[in-house]
Amino acid sequence: MRQTKNNSVFSLLRGLLVTLLCLVLPAAAMAQSAAFQDLPRDHWAYSDVEFLISQGYMEGYPDGTFKGRKVTTRYDVALMLARILKRMEEKKANIDAASEEERAALTRLTKEFRDELGLLDVRVDSLERRMVDSENKMKTFEDQLPKVKITGTYRGRGQYIIDPDTVGRDDYGDERTFSEAGLVTFYQDVYLRFTGKPLGEKIETFYELYGYIAGRTWNKAVYNNVGNSTPNPFDKIDDYVRYIQNDNYVRSNKLHLVSKAKSMKVRVFAGESATGLDDPMNIMTENTNIVRPYQGVELSGSESGVSYQGALYKSDIRTSYENTNNIITGRMIWKLPEKFSEDSFSVGTSYAEKIYDYKTVGNSNTVRGVDMNYSTDRAGKIQATAEFLTSTDYLTDTSDKQKRNLGDEGSRFDISVQNGGLTGTVKHYDYGRYFRAWMAPIWAYDVGDDNYPNDLTVSNYGRPDFAGEKLTRFGMNYDFGNKLLAIANNLSVEATYLSKTWEADQYNPHETDGYSGRKFTFQLLSDFTDSTTLKYDFTQKWDALEGEQGWKSNAVELNLKLSDSVSAKGKMFVLGDPDDVFEQNGSTYDYNERIGYFEVNSNINPRVYAKGSVEHQVRWVTTPKENIRVDYIGEATYNFTPTTSFTGGIQHVDYVDSFDGTRSSLANAVLAELKKNFTNKFRGRAFYSRGVIDFKDGKKDSLDRENIYGELIYDVSKDSTIKFRFGYDYPSEWRWAVTSTDNGRDYIDIHTMKMLIFEARSNF
Repeated sequence: MRQTKNNSVFSLLRGLLVTLLCLVLPAAAMAQSAAFQDLPRDHWAYSDVEFLISQGYMEGYPDGTFKGRKVTTRYDVALMLARILKRMEEKKANIDAASEEERAALTRLTKEFRDELGLLDVRVDSLERRMVDSENKMKTFEDQLPKVKITGTYRGRGQYIIDPDTVGRDDYGDERTFSEAGLVTFYQDVYLRFTGKPLGEKIETFYELYGYIAGRTWNKAVYNNVGNSTPNPFDKIDDYVRYIQNDNYVRSNKLHLVSKAKSMKVRVFAGESATGLDDPMNIMTENTNIVRPYQGVELSGSESGVSYQGALYKSDIRTSYENTNNIITGRMIWKLPEKFSEDSFSVGTSYAEKIYDYKTVGNSNTVRGVDMNYSTDRAGKIQATAEFLTSTDYLTDTSDKQKRNLGDEGSRFDISVQNGGLTGTVKHYDYGRYFRAWMAPIWAYDVGDDNYPNDLTVSNYGRPDFAGEKLTRFGMNYDFGNKLLAIANNLSVEATYLSKTWEADQYNPHETDGYSGRKFTFQLLSDFTDSTTLKYDFTQKWDALEGEQGWKSNAVELNLKLSDSVSAKGKMFVLGDPDDVFEQNGSTYDYNERIGYFEVNSNINPRVYAKGSVEHQVRWVTTPKENIRVDYIGEATYNFTPTTSFTGGIQHVDYVDSFDGTRSSLANAVLAELKKNFTNKFRGRAFYSRGVIDFKDGKKDSLDRENIYGELIYDVSKDSTIKFRFGYDYPSEWRWAVTSTDNGRDYIDIHTMKMLIFEARSNF
C-alpha cells in the first residue's frame, strides 16, 4: 500500500486504530480491509466533509483536529460519515431540514463510500430512500412556490464639502452652488426588481420598486426666508411655502405584464418605453423628444400571413390632470406567401393619433399611412418602399389666422440597389404645407444635428420649419477592393447629393421661398499598404437663400504605421464660406479656416509609451480679423510594474489675434497622473494639472488654473463597488486646464473642487 507523508505519532495512532478494528469488526469486514485505500489530497470528499462539518453536523474527530490533521484514507472518511449519518438518523427531521447543498453533499458521500459504510453496519439503502423522499418533498414544495426572481441595485452616495467657495458641482457632476461645509448630501437608494414567470416563458410579470432615504423628514413645508415667512391660512400658499420636503419615500418605478401567447403577444406596462411601430416612416417611435409615452397596452401577433400591432399610450409627462396626451397606434402587414414568389412583397397600413385634449374638437395629431415594400435578389439586392400618408392637426390657418383642424398629404419613396461592390440609394419625400407627423423622429426629415434644436435654420438649410417640405437625395457607394489600382487596397468611394425645397404660402412668405437647399458630399477611403490608410472628405452646402454661394470644406487624414512600435497621424482641414463676410474700411473678407494636425505615437519599450502632437489653427485667414493658435503637446507613460504606471505631459499654446491684440496670449500647462492597482480588486488614481495663461500685452494678470483629483476604488465583487473620490474629475477635453479653443483663457473655470465623495454600489 502507498504510504502517505506522516509523522511517527500519526503512524502510532493509525496502528492502534487498525488493532482496534481487528478486535471489534467481523472477519468478513477484515477480509475487505484492503479496500481502505489512501485518498489523494485533492479528492472532492475532503471539501464535502469540511462543508458538512462547517454546517454543524459534527465537530470532526473527537480531538477536534480534522482540519489540521487531514484525512488520509477512505476508512477515515467513512468513520466520520457514519457518525454524521447516525446523528441524522437519531433526529430524522434533520434530513428534511437540510439545505439542498447539504443533501447533495451527503448523497455524493454516501454513494462514494457505500462499501465502507456497509462494513460499518450503516444501512445505506434506507438512508438513500429517506434522502430521495426528502428531495422529492422539497421539489414539490418549490414547484408550489411562486416563480419569482428578485434582483436589484443598491447605491449609497455622500458629498462632504471642505470649502464651499471652491465647489461648483454636486455628486452627480451637475452644476450647483453650496454655501455651507460639511456632509451636504448623503442618501441611499435601492431598486428592487421582481420578475415572475408563473407559466414558464408564456407569462412574465415585472415590478420595479424604488426607495430613497436621505433623512427622516416627510411632507415638511419649507417656507420662504423673505416676505410672508410664517404660515397664514388666509394667504395664498405659494406666497410663503417654497416646497414640500420628503427625505425618504418609496415609489413604484416600473411595471409590466407580458403574455407571449402564440397568436397574440400582450404587453401592459407603466414607466417604460413604448415599442413603437414597425413602420417605414416611423410615425410612432420611442426615440424622440416629441412623443414620450410611458404607460400603456400593446398588442402584436400574426395570423394567416397577416401580422399586426396595436397600442394605447398615456404620457407620464403632464402639467395637470386635464393634459391627457393620449396616443393610439395601430399597424397591419400582409406578406406575399413564399410559395407564390421567391421575391418578398408586403403591404402595410399604419395609424397613429396623439390626442392633446378632449375639449377642443380636432385638437389632435392624426397620421395615416399605406406602404408597399418589395425586395429581390435576382439582380443583386434590390429593396423598394413606397408610403402614402395623410395627416390632420389643430393648426393656424395662415389665410385668416384662425386655429382649426387642417389636413394634408405626404408621400415617401426609398430605393436601394446593391450589386457587387456598387450600392445606390434614392430617397424622396413630399409633404404638404399642412402635413404634420409630430410623432415622427427628427431624422425622418434629413436634418443635420450640428445645431438642432437650438436653431433649426442652421441645420435645415435656412428654413425654421418643415412645412411643405420636399426632399430628393441620391447616394452611391462603390467598393473597388483591390481591383482598380495596384497601390490602393480596399479602395472605396461614396458620393451623395441632396436637394430640399418648400411649398410657398402666399399668406406666410419666407425668405427660402423659390430657392433650394442643397448638399454634396464625397468620401474616399483606401489602405495603400497594410500600414498606410487614407481618408478624404469633401462637403459643400448651399442654404436656400438668395445669392447663396455655399460653404465647402476639404479634410484629409493619413495614418502611418512606421514600424512595429511607431505610428503617426496627420490631418488637414480647409473650410471657406463666402457667405460669412467681414467688412472693414470698405473691404469685404470671406471667412476661411485652416487646421493642421500631426501626432506621433511610440512604444519605446515595453515599459515606456510616448506621444507628441502639434496643431495649427487659423481662422479668418489673411484678413484683419485673422487669429492663429499653435498647440504643442507631449506625453509619456512609464509602467513601473504591471500594476503601477505614471503619465506626465506638457502643453504650450501660442495664440495671436490680429484684430484684437489684447486677446493674444501664451499658455503653459502640465499634467501628472499616477495609477496603481494594489490588488486585483483595489485600485487608485491620482491626477494633477496646472495651466498658466498670460496675455502678451502684459497689462492683465496671469490666470492660474490648478486641479487636483484622486480616487480609490474597491471592487468587492463583480457586482459590488465602493469608491472614495477627492475633487472633480473633469471631462477629457478639459484635462489640461487649458481648453482647446480660442486663446486658452476661455470661459471654462477649471480648478480643484475641495470636496470628498463617497459611493457604494451593489447589484443583487
